[in-house]
Amino acid sequence: MLPPPEPLNDNVQYIEAHESEPEGPFQDIPRAIWAAFFSAWSVFFFLLIIFFTTNAAASFVVTIVVLFALMAFGLPSILAAQAKCGRNKCGATIHTRTGPLGIWAAGAQITLVPIAAVIGLIAFIVFAM
Repeated sequence: MLPPPEPLNDNVQYIEAHESEPEGPFQDIPRAIWAAFFSAWSVFFFLLIIFFTTNAAASFVVTIVVLFALMAFGLPSILAAQAKCGRNKCGATIHTRTGPLGIWAAGAQITLVPIAAVIGLIAFIVFAM
């Protein structure tokens, strides 16, 4: 049987190794990535409003979807407001729980879903016409 693990006293080493990381979550993500994220979702909801509010029932459903989106995107807007790359210099990597990630890879992961949603909605609108 193995002896119980002893507590490590490596707090100093951990702090020194992570001093270059930002103070809080999402501090090292540039505002441009958040701007692309919100721009893609704005286009998506704009297309919904323009093409799908054809009668009262559809307008009601689109209104509910837009109001839900305003609530759901409250958190990312707060995170975007906290991204202060002026105070914490934005580098070429973003620190994640699984390790550093390149700025382009992080931008692709953050904006992939909204851009794909816009492309899918445009395709749906084009094929429906």
